[in-house]
Amino acid sequence: MLDIASLKKVKARLGFLFVAPTMLGILAFTAGPILFSFALSFFYWDVLSPMKFAGLSHYDYVVRDEVAVATFLNTIYFALMVVLLQNIIGFSLAMAVRNVANRYFRYFFRSVFFLPLIMSGATVSVFMAYFFDTDFGIVNYYLQAIGVGSVRWLTSTDVVLVTTVLVYAWQHIGFTFILFLGGFASIPEEVIDAADVDGLTGWRKILYVYIPMVSPTIFFSSVIGFIHAVQVFDHPYILTRGGPGDANRTTVMYIYEKAFQDLEFGYGSTLAILLFVIILIATALQFYVQKKWVFYE
Repeated sequence: MLDIASLKKVKARLGFLFVAPTMLGILAFTAGPILFSFALSFFYWDVLSPMKFAGLSHYDYVVRDEVAVATFLNTIYFALMVVLLQNIIGFSLAMAVRNVANRYFRYFFRSVFFLPLIMSGATVSVFMAYFFDTDFGIVNYYLQAIGVGSVRWLTSTDVVLVTTVLVYAWQHIGFTFILFLGGFASIPEEVIDAADVDGLTGWRKILYVYIPMVSPTIFFSSVIGFIHAVQVFDHPYILTRGGPGDANRTTVMYIYEKAFQDLEFGYGSTLAILLFVIILIATALQFYVQKKWVFYE
């Protein structure tokens, strides 16, 4: 007969046995490559010749590499704009669909807004490259029709990153839209009724009821959205190959160029580690700040 202590040990061993495949997968395909990249950042290596110890020279060079600094700034700006845009539009669309009386129309709008998310980034970018074309794009066609004039969406250093933000956000708004639909569905009806009794309407109702009640959803959407956005590659690469100049070049694009085109795997690993650190700091900062504005029931 097993005693309680022996039974606990058996359960613990079974637990480790069940999680072992997942843990091995994480170690082999996530933690392992991260550790290898970190070690590789201290070496010169082009695959064709033996590794040479570089010390901190790669990290020192990043500060002096104008392209690397530009890509980090582009990436951070891109991620912040995407998170802001996705939250505002996703919240607004979810609010609008929530108020649609006919359930079949609600199902229709849910499908339409979510559809771009299941498409590949490359497909969306190829389509949008024609959409925003300076000479025959449909956007400039309608801008000219109302007298605004053409905008060099993909060839101006001042506009191209904004264009990429719009393309990326258009594809991924469906994710935040679904999140906010779920957040609105979890709001107790008595809270809405109490707001109506107190006379809250319009913007005051949104500001004092809906936003606080879905603040956990806003927080989750911001964290996940930022992590995904800083890793963007396909949209700027397909749209303009990072140009004009370095105005649309992101850090992941620069990592790809240095590591797989120039075969500077050590320097590419250094850039990847620094991007990982930025994601880590940004996520930790968001978790720290959320204590002051996220309200949990």
